[in-house]
Amino acid sequence: MKLEKNVQVIEVFYDGHCGMCSSFTEWLVKQGRAIKVDCMAYQSDKAKRVFPEIDSLKPDKEMIIRVNGEQVYRGAEGWVWCLWSCAKYRDLAKLMNSRLLLPVAKKVCLMACMNRLKLSKLFFGKKAQEVADEIHQLEDTDCDDGSCDLK
Repeated sequence: MKLEKNVQVIEVFYDGHCGMCSSFTEWLVKQGRAIKVDCMAYQSDKAKRVFPEIDSLKPDKEMIIRVNGEQVYRGAEGWVWCLWSCAKYRDLAKLMNSRLLLPVAKKVCLMACMNRLKLSKLFFGKKAQEVADEIHQLEDTDCDDGSCDLK
């Protein structure tokens, strides 16, 4: 895969029901830009409108990236394009795209994709405020033996 400097925009099609996918795209859009990024849940009307054949690529299996409205990448190559879009992470993208590291990245992406819903539920299923509220509820629980103390 060749990371090109003349890329104008990448489109990121992700699972809008996946906490891990949603958290990643939230992080991505906050980064300093080297190129324009347009993130959209593959389930959205916008995604269906701009990329009508998206469903044929099985976007529920892994994130799909489209470069300049043409070339399609998924998995590790898609992640590399996401990093390439960030001014701060271009060197890391070049490194990850190397002959030596791209196969490793592909294995990691495959493992993450296969387990993304479990990982999402475990790590990204709740927002920080929900976790804090649950902890505060634990503080209010009556525990005569003191086992619920958070000290």
